[in-house]
Amino acid sequence: MVNQTGHIDQIKQLNTGIVYRIIDQHGPISRIALSKQAQLAPASITKITRELMDAHLIKELEFPVLGLRGRPAVGLVIESEGWQFLAIRIEGQKLTISLKEINAVTLAQTEYPFTPLGNSEFIDFLSELISQFFASQQKILERVTAISILIDGILDPHTGVIYQHSSFKIHQLAIAEYLTKQTGLPVYLHPPVDALALMDLFSHQEKRKEKNIIYLQLQNVVNVMVLNHGTTLDTNTHRPILFGHTQCEPEQNNVCYCGSYDCLETHTSIPAILQQANNLLINYPDSFLHQQDISMDKICAGAILNDSLCVYLINKVAQQLAKPLALMVNLLGSQLILVNSPLNQDSDLFLKCLHKHINKLSIPLYSSTLAIEKSTFSIKDSETSLIQRALYDGSLLLQLLQG
Repeated sequence: MVNQTGHIDQIKQLNTGIVYRIIDQHGPISRIALSKQAQLAPASITKITRELMDAHLIKELEFPVLGLRGRPAVGLVIESEGWQFLAIRIEGQKLTISLKEINAVTLAQTEYPFTPLGNSEFIDFLSELISQFFASQQKILERVTAISILIDGILDPHTGVIYQHSSFKIHQLAIAEYLTKQTGLPVYLHPPVDALALMDLFSHQEKRKEKNIIYLQLQNVVNVMVLNHGTTLDTNTHRPILFGHTQCEPEQNNVCYCGSYDCLETHTSIPAILQQANNLLINYPDSFLHQQDISMDKICAGAILNDSLCVYLINKVAQQLAKPLALMVNLLGSQLILVNSPLNQDSDLFLKCLHKHINKLSIPLYSSTLAIEKSTFSIKDSETSLIQRALYDGSLLLQLLQG
């Protein structure tokens, strides 16, 4: 009987999430059309939509129907006013807190310097800033439903634990559990790559023919998210993906903050590329990079000019990334690799190099049809996507419906 109850609850969560997602993506939509798209019986649609309307999560809206005269049709749309969440973004030595409506509209935003060291200082400082932010926004606070946190490092979204972070000297910090106890709100802790991949999914899912996708983030960190027909790999495994901590070039003995040596991130992240450029500059006396301070903008600009050092750096990074990516393509049969990186900005050289090296290392059955494309979303753009997924899968919706 217990198992059956759990099963019913899961079905309710799933169906409620499906209905909400379709209304969000296609509203205003009639109940008849909603029933067809959701593949649910009209009686089920009536029950679910009534609950969502009673909770002020959806509402009816009149809209004209082309080619028909008379009264406009009545459709369902998302009602986001008053439903809010807190989006926290930690990048470098700054922390940004935003108060957003669940439709992604930003109501208030404040940026703070953030330089704690150690678990206690980190959690105390973060809690203090959240309290300050709430106090400063009392006039516009309504129904705050959740907290979303985006931070790099080695962390587990499913337990809400930050295991390691190089800048803040964190070790096994159960941040989600702590903040939930403090605020009473569910906490969604994720690395930025998760939010970036979901943002791309929600924006392009219906028109993109490839459904088996690797999303690569190459910035100050290196990480991937795997998407298969709209589901992220970690949804099923409940294990974080630590792509950037795959070992490469073991002879270099670069120490990584994770405790290992020569992790992929120590060779292919943006700081690593800039360090290599500085180290190699003496060997390229005619390089474009001698004329100015070295940055990723300058390296990409130099590559367009066919500067030998800039081209070498970009090709080397592509070559180092290609081996683990090719292994993933062979294992997963991936159809598309989306790349989010400053290396995308000025030309397609990086994507072409990456494609060339992956083709050499992966089976032709998959590499012959593999596409590699740019993704241009910023972390700031994507900070709503974690809450959006929690609404679409019904998990957050049920909490809101239950009060």
